[in-house]
Amino acid sequence: MAEATFPSQRRAAFRWRPYDFIWVAGSVLLLLGIWGIWQRASAGLAPTNLSSYVPWGLWVGFYDYLVWLEVGSLMLFTALIYLAGNKQLARIKPIVLFTGLVVLLMALFIVFLDLGHPERFWHVFVYPDFTSMITWMVWLHSTYLVILGAELLLTLWGNEHSERWLRVLGLLSLPAGLALILVSGSIFGVVAARPLWNSSLLPLMFFISALATGAGVLLLLTVVFWPDKSSAEYGQMVRFMARIAAWMLLAGVLAASIIAFTTLYQGSPARTDALLLILTGPYWWSFWILHILLGVLVPLFILFTMAHRPLWVGVGAALSIATFVTVTLNIVIPVLVTPEIEGLATAFVHPKLTLDYVPNVMEWSVIAFVFGFGGLLYGLGLRWLPVLPHSVEAHNE
Repeated sequence: MAEATFPSQRRAAFRWRPYDFIWVAGSVLLLLGIWGIWQRASAGLAPTNLSSYVPWGLWVGFYDYLVWLEVGSLMLFTALIYLAGNKQLARIKPIVLFTGLVVLLMALFIVFLDLGHPERFWHVFVYPDFTSMITWMVWLHSTYLVILGAELLLTLWGNEHSERWLRVLGLLSLPAGLALILVSGSIFGVVAARPLWNSSLLPLMFFISALATGAGVLLLLTVVFWPDKSSAEYGQMVRFMARIAAWMLLAGVLAASIIAFTTLYQGSPARTDALLLILTGPYWWSFWILHILLGVLVPLFILFTMAHRPLWVGVGAALSIATFVTVTLNIVIPVLVTPEIEGLATAFVHPKLTLDYVPNVMEWSVIAFVFGFGGLLYGLGLRWLPVLPHSVEAHNE
């Protein structure tokens, strides 16, 4: 009898689930990224294409992108639940919080790797300089991590008395998230030597862009993880979130357009050179094709005309999310590769005194490792943590 039941029990214990492909893909990316992490651990930042003139590149761009994803989605979700009173959306609260936590850990991981001496990260806590925007960013991001972690723990394993604390933590996360986004933008905005960055509008643009990307994340989570996809409530919620995501995306485009128009109208070479590098430079396609076409126009068409079709809505949300990274990369890199002084690029000749920055294979390998880390963590969490709505869990059994 034991021999007859053992095979079925074994199959049940290792049964493949629809979301298991996430941790499998994460494992593959981890393997692809091991070489980059080894180079980073053994040789520091030397193997990168970063230079004295271009100290920030691919990793900082991805860090800001991940911050937009995490903070934008959680702020919008919290506002809809606790300020707008949308109780229906609370059905996917565990998966929203878990997604935000994983993305937050990925962001901290990548900025940790970007430090020249990551082993000294604790100095910013022990010897803080509160006149530095980076100090504020580290402290705010750490505070946000604590708040989000506490929210997730109470959501998954709290009791009937936890709701009051969840509301307090949720409302507390709104100003904390807002401050983190504004400080993240201010890190660039206060750099007087970089005229295109040096604008009070940049932190506001970061905030609007975070809401645009966050709305896409929230929409995609609604499409994929809503507990009962056959109910009328599912269709209503998808249409509701599609409208929010579409209008938020339009707001982000409007904010960026206003900044670009005023910059070009002023005609200041220090500002226009970097902006024209984005619009017409060697990587113009990353802006016009990846972002504008695939990340804005196609998703807007889908969200406004096919909001009643969840599958297409999910495709539109995924396109918007995936291509939005070009925005942060275009904020960081073109400004730094534009010389501050005419003739600077030819004044001295050295591999680390160059303005010709293009991310190399090692830098992309580290990105693969970070996303592999996030994918593995996310996939295993979907399997082993009670973050999925009950009907989704039942369907996976």
